[in-house]
Amino acid sequence: MRNLPGRALAQELMAATRGEARATPMEDVIGAARHGELDRAATHRLVGRLWALERMFYYIYGGWGQGLEMNDFPPSVKYLFSKQIVDESTHEMLYMDLLLKKGFASSQKAAFADPACGFQVNSSLAYYVFSLRNLATYPHTIRIAALNLGPKILELAWTEALADATDDLDLKGAFESQIVENRSHVNMGRRIVEEFVAKPVDAELARWAVGIAKRDYCRYLREVADIVLDRPLTTPAPPRVRVLD
Repeated sequence: MRNLPGRALAQELMAATRGEARATPMEDVIGAARHGELDRAATHRLVGRLWALERMFYYIYGGWGQGLEMNDFPPSVKYLFSKQIVDESTHEMLYMDLLLKKGFASSQKAAFADPACGFQVNSSLAYYVFSLRNLATYPHTIRIAALNLGPKILELAWTEALADATDDLDLKGAFESQIVENRSHVNMGRRIVEEFVAKPVDAELARWAVGIAKRDYCRYLREVADIVLDRPLTTPAPPRVRVLD
């Protein structure tokens, strides 16, 4: 529909993110896979770090769900969000199945104690998780725009590229099986912005939130790439602070 109030904004946000999609830190991992340099230990670390993030979406979406009130959005919006929760849960279980199938963990309980799968508060993973969780204080339209028109577009791009680059059939299958869901998340973000982000103040909030989510997701991806490739962790650049007085 051409007359949707947020149509131009949705296209703007998607185009900006797609322009960055093949410039994330995961390009280093994709290159290593293409040259056959992802050995068993590196694959273990990769799947473990991805599982560590996916299981945190229970915490993130739990907070977001508390901010959905009665009659604030049509049932279709809440249905789409519930579908995204199910998809994310499926991805978490997919990575767990891969950890078990390849013998990286003997059980789910054992995986929680595995350094490759662990969650540390002082980490870029934690920074990204808390960043998304804090979006619970903003309207549902803003947080969906932030995640689905930011990190989800980046995730779709690098998973497709890594699936194409790797010769590991199990890893390839795990990434390829997520592509349809991730595309639907991007489309959901587009639809939510098109229909419900109509006010200029909300448009500016959406631009800000997408930028923040992309920044923090790429910070997490840098940590993943460093861990997978067994190199020293990159120290994140300090955020720029504007002084207004």
